[in-house]
This record gives sequence, C-alpha cells and structure tokens, in this order.
Amino acid sequence: MNQFYPIKSPWAVSRTTVQCRNCNSIFTAEMINSIDTFLWPEGREVLDEEKFFHPVCPQCQARAEISYRSRYFDRELGVAAVLIPGIEGTDTHEMFEHMSAYMDRLALPGMEHRAVGSFYAMAEQMRIHKYHLNDRAVQLLKPFMIGSLQSRGFEVWNGFFTGVLHPKEAKRMDDTIYFSLQGEDEAVYREDVYQFHIYLTNGDIIPHGINQTAYQICLNILREKGLVEDDGLFHLYDLSWAINVHNSLQR
Repeated sequence: MNQFYPIKSPWAVSRTTVQCRNCNSIFTAEMINSIDTFLWPEGREVLDEEKFFHPVCPQCQARAEISYRSRYFDRELGVAAVLIPGIEGTDTHEMFEHMSAYMDRLALPGMEHRAVGSFYAMAEQMRIHKYHLNDRAVQLLKPFMIGSLQSRGFEVWNGFFTGVLHPKEAKRMDDTIYFSLQGEDEAVYREDVYQFHIYLTNGDIIPHGINQTAYQICLNILREKGLVEDDGLFHLYDLSWAINVHNSLQR
C-alpha cells in the first residue's frame, strides 16, 4: 500500500490519481499543498525524503513522479518557497515577472521568498537555508560542475544541493571540483565540500562536489552584481539564472 503520513494540518493535503508508467495501474497518492514547519515540524523530513512526489505503485512497487503547486513556509530557517511546476527555464522567467507582482503581496516580514519549479528545488531551498548558505551563490556553483560533466560527454538536466561535507584529511576526492586562489595549493583539499546530485537526462544521478573557495568566488560575483542582499520579495533563482549571470561576466 502507498504510505500516507499523519498531517497535523488536514487543510494542507489533497489526493490525486496516478497512473504507473511501469504497469499502467491507477492508484491514489496524497499531495501536500502546503508545508508549514511551525504547524508540522516533520515537514522538513518529509520534503527531504522526497516521498510525496515519488509515490510508490502498490501493484509493482515502481516509483512514480508527480508535480503540483505547493508552498513551503519555514520561519525558523527564514525561507518561504512557492512551487509552480515548469516555472524554471529560460523561456519562463518573463512569465514569472508577470506573476511576481501578485506573489509579492503574500510576502512575510523577515523571510526570503523563492519561486521554484520542482520539489527537488523546493527541498534544495530547505537544505541551503539549513546550512545558512546564500542560495544565489549555491546556484552559481552549478554551471562549474555541469559544464565539467558536459565536457566529458554527459547530457545533464539539472543539479541540486544536498549538503556540506567536512573532509577529515587533505586528500583530493573524485567527482569534486577544486578552485584555488594561490595556484597549486593542497590546502583546498581540507576545505568544506558543497555536495550536489547532478541529474542526467536519462534519469541517472551523479554525486558531485565543489570546494569552499568556489563558493567564496560566487559570493564575490554576487557582490559585484549587487545581488548579495535579499529584498524580501519573491525571486526565481535557478540554473538558467546562474548561466545568465556567468555569461554576463564574459561580455
């Protein structure tokens, strides 16, 4: 049977029918239309596990994937995210600009407000703020890793932040990009590594990492662009945004 979680705020949940792509069975899955961690502290864990947008088919146990509009409020972490499926991408930023005027009226004092296009991106926002990182700088890290994989022939869809690794020794790790401001410097191997899951177009996932110096470089880029401070309004910072920022540096 599909697993249902006990929700303390019943108004936040609805149900939908899902057709399994593996066996074509039709089953019912729950949709969380709103996650407010003040009312439902377990919401962070559920969002991190990704179970609610990967319901399991009760017939063949294959995982489906669903996407729907949802909201995430986390006053402790200071972030509010609105999920609008399909909002991410080069052609949708103009559409978001038209929507943001209405969305900004929903902004809460003292919070960062983000629009995201998938539950992967919503969970990413939770993780970024859990580690007290600048989400714009984290987005700017992605083109470095994705570009490296593409140069090796991989076809990449997107990448999402998963956490921070604290190396126990100064040792170069595989699938990790290291930036240094002082040429060959082994000290960079002792830096924190920001970890990501890079999703290929065929569905495979490649774990990848990038070091603290790269993050600091991205913060410097934000300072040059005047993008370090947040204005408390809704913004869409995604891979397309990050690529555009990097491209603007080459003009």
